[in-house]
Amino acid sequence: MNEQEELKPLPHPVYFLCKNTKAWDKLMNSTSLPRPEEVYDKLLDLTDCWCVLTYIHLKQRGLNVHLVPHYIPGRICITSYDDLMTRDLPFRSYVVTCRCDRSRPEICEQRIVQNQLNIIDDTDHFIPHWPQPNLQPREQFRGTKIENLVFKGFTRNLAESFKSSDFLTQLQSLGVRLLVSSADLHARQCDDWIDYTQADIVLAVRDCTEYNLSFKPSSKLINAWFAGCPAFLGPEPAFQMLRKSELDYIEVRQPDDVISAVRRLQNEPALYSAMVDNGFRRARDFTPDPIALLWRELLAGPIADGYERWLRQSPTQKLIGRPVQFAERWIKHKQEQRRYWTNIHTGFRPIPS
Repeated sequence: MNEQEELKPLPHPVYFLCKNTKAWDKLMNSTSLPRPEEVYDKLLDLTDCWCVLTYIHLKQRGLNVHLVPHYIPGRICITSYDDLMTRDLPFRSYVVTCRCDRSRPEICEQRIVQNQLNIIDDTDHFIPHWPQPNLQPREQFRGTKIENLVFKGFTRNLAESFKSSDFLTQLQSLGVRLLVSSADLHARQCDDWIDYTQADIVLAVRDCTEYNLSFKPSSKLINAWFAGCPAFLGPEPAFQMLRKSELDYIEVRQPDDVISAVRRLQNEPALYSAMVDNGFRRARDFTPDPIALLWRELLAGPIADGYERWLRQSPTQKLIGRPVQFAERWIKHKQEQRRYWTNIHTGFRPIPS
C-alpha cells in the first residue's frame, strides 16, 4: 500500500456502517488495509461505494474511523440510505446518511448528498464521489482519432432516440460507431465500464425525469476527464454545475446535436486535444487527496458540531424526546419515499423518450 499523507485528527471517532459481513468481515477485523484498486471487484452497491471505500481512504490517511456491521450507540455512524432501517432504532446513534440515488432520508441527523441541488438546509452536505478505481484511460496513440462513441451504463438509461437506426446510420457515415457498455453490474461482469482505452468520445444522455436528474452525480463527466475523452452530455444539473467552459464538455439534447459535435471535432482536431488536456486539469480536483480532505473537514466541522450538541441534550430529551422525534421523522421519511417513487417516473423529461 502506498503511504498517504496523514490528515489532522478527528475530534471524535467515526463508524462507517456495512451490514454485508460476508463480503467485508475480513476488512472489518484486519489491521492492514487494501488499496481501493484491490477491492474494486467487491464494490457492488451503495454501501460499498459510500461507506467501505470512504473508510479505506480515510483510514489510510490516519483518521480514527472504523468499519462496523451495526450502529454503535452514542457514536457518529455513517450509513448509506439502503442500510438506514427503522428496525435498527438508529436514533440511539448520531446518524449521518449518504443519500445516493434515493429519496431524502429523514430518520437521521445529517445527510451527505451527491448533487448540490439536494442541499435543502444546513444538515445537507455535498461531497463528490471518489474517483473510479482501476479506470483505464484512453490510449494516447489514438491521438485525435474519432471512431468510438461510448456510453457507459445500462442500455435502458440511454434515451431511445440515441439508439435509433437513423442515428446509428448517421454516425456510421462519419466513420463512428456507438458502443454501449451495459453489463450486469451485480454479476461483476462490468470490466468494460472502466475500460476507456478505445473510447474516443463519451456519450451520456439519460432518459430521466427532471426530479430524477436532480440527485444524479457528476461521475460520468469526471470519469471522462480522468479517461482523457471529450464528453457529449445531456442537460443534467450535476454536469452544468461543474461546467466552466466549453472545453469541459459539449451539451447535447438530440441526435442531431451529437452528429454536429462529432463533425466539429473531426474538423477541429486542436479542439479535441484542448478538451482532453482541460479534462486532465479538471480531474485533479477529484483525486483522492482533495476528496479525503473534504470528508475530514465535514466530519471535524458540521458533523462534529452537531454531534456535540446532540451529546449535550438533557436526560429527558435523550430518554423521551429522541424516540418521539424519531417517530415524527419516520412519518416524513415515508412521505419522501412515496414522493420519490412517484416523481422518478412522472414529470418533465429534458430528453423526451
